[in-house]
Amino acid sequence: MRRLCIILGLIPFLLGVAPDLVSAGQSLPVCSWHLAEEGLYVYRFDMDRLNWRQIRDERQQRQRVQESPKHLSLVRADLAAPFIPFANRDQTIFENGEVLTRAPDGGSAKVTFSKDLGEIVIPEDLGLNGRYLVGGHFVAGGNAGKPRLHLYPKIMVGHYRHDGRPGSTPAFFFNDPAIALEIGPARSPQMNRMGGGFQRPHDEYVMEVRYLGRPLAGATVDAIGEGSGWRREYRTDASGRFTVIPFDDRSRPRHYDKMLYVVKVEEPQRNALHIATLPMIIFRNRPEWTSHIWGYATWAGFGLAGACLLAGGAMLRNRRQQRQTLVRFDQCRIKEE
Repeated sequence: MRRLCIILGLIPFLLGVAPDLVSAGQSLPVCSWHLAEEGLYVYRFDMDRLNWRQIRDERQQRQRVQESPKHLSLVRADLAAPFIPFANRDQTIFENGEVLTRAPDGGSAKVTFSKDLGEIVIPEDLGLNGRYLVGGHFVAGGNAGKPRLHLYPKIMVGHYRHDGRPGSTPAFFFNDPAIALEIGPARSPQMNRMGGGFQRPHDEYVMEVRYLGRPLAGATVDAIGEGSGWRREYRTDASGRFTVIPFDDRSRPRHYDKMLYVVKVEEPQRNALHIATLPMIIFRNRPEWTSHIWGYATWAGFGLAGACLLAGGAMLRNRRQQRQTLVRFDQCRIKEE
């Protein structure tokens, strides 16, 4: 009944007309999900700098977070600095909203938003492995002639337990009327049942924007890097897709970076503004000059050892030849005497 009410309430919205794009560069409140201990989900490129005890502890911690419940908190910030939360939570007061979760087996749940909402914990079933979707629809603003804000934060989180069972229906999109706008990878969800929330630098990734369950053409998407501050703007094609190549800033000490995808859609007929976000962990590439240093050192060691063997062999040969020459000289001298 509740789902039916949501669908009926969105009928005028669905029939409302095509959305207009919002110009980039505005100072707007945005929401995004933050995964606790997110750094432990990323394999470190600098493991060779750690001793064996540190490596063992690192692996145990990574296994722990993979098998334990995931804690997600909501970050409220400004689009100009989306990773720096507001000091005062009242700067973005949500009038109403709900949090949606989707399990790898297709099961879904909704939680009504409240001001006391601190964090979301998933999964309920620790034995169900796969990709979990966590999204939300929060409503704010609409005063003094300003548009009414509809915020749709989403995140993809993988869960794995060594004795767990895999989910049968993983997904990248909710396709739920409650979430009108969302971003996700434009590929088959069966190809990668666990991941989806990670990307690698210098690789191409095709992303898709959906509005009211359909691909949205001509939408402007901002990609913002947390550590590097890298920003780039993309525009979706006729199929609602765009191609991104994540940037890798190797000067940063942290072993990973994070990208936030933000898409904004304006509905002037209803004086509404829809903003969707999707955080993505960016693996850090090993610096080239250190990634091959052990190979170079190994081959240099082999070369030095080979050179020493050649030099030693040449010296032994010269000594043997000298001894043979002295023996022949003595033999010739004895014969002459």
